[in-house]
Amino acid sequence: MKKTFVLLWALLLFAACGKESEDIKPPTSHATETEETAVVDRLYAISMRRELPFPFSAYVLRLSNGRDVYMLRYRYNRDLREGEKIGYRVFSFCPDEIAVLNGVELGDGSDVAEQARNNLSRGLVASEPIEAEVVDIFDMKIRYSLTFLPVDTWFIELDNGNMVYVKKSKLKLELKSGDRIVYNVYTLFPNEVLAIKKLN
Repeated sequence: MKKTFVLLWALLLFAACGKESEDIKPPTSHATETEETAVVDRLYAISMRRELPFPFSAYVLRLSNGRDVYMLRYRYNRDLREGEKIGYRVFSFCPDEIAVLNGVELGDGSDVAEQARNNLSRGLVASEPIEAEVVDIFDMKIRYSLTFLPVDTWFIELDNGNMVYVKKSKLKLELKSGDRIVYNVYTLFPNEVLAIKKLN
């Protein structure tokens, strides 16, 4: 009788453990579970970098739901268009970076780190000064490295059709729509501000 009781108890315990393990879901690319849908109101194709001097093609998206987000494009094999409806999820550790777009996992750039090391630029050349007017300015949290630490960053929409960005810690002046500025960038990273000055 005692053996039967122990055997029955072991079978119940095994069944309970099996059910519990089925309920546990493995994490998927640190993306949030919630998928959002929105229409792309404004779209900018830009070049971004991580910790290595290697340009990553990216999109900055201003969405109909009021969100401003960005995404790396290297795993997404088609172009987006303004007016297009998208379904997306963001990274849990970087809520402004898209992790999954229309069912495609975009990754975090770590799998191209070796390619980046093999294509390092031998010299970063500063551009000539560029003059433009600020159309709009907004902020997002951006990852400049393959770590999970996002950095507060200003994005500046300009009347010459460009979108540039600069870390908040590097921008020592206040900008608003209508301000006239002069700035320069590294030629390898035409969207990342190296220096900026307000003219009016």
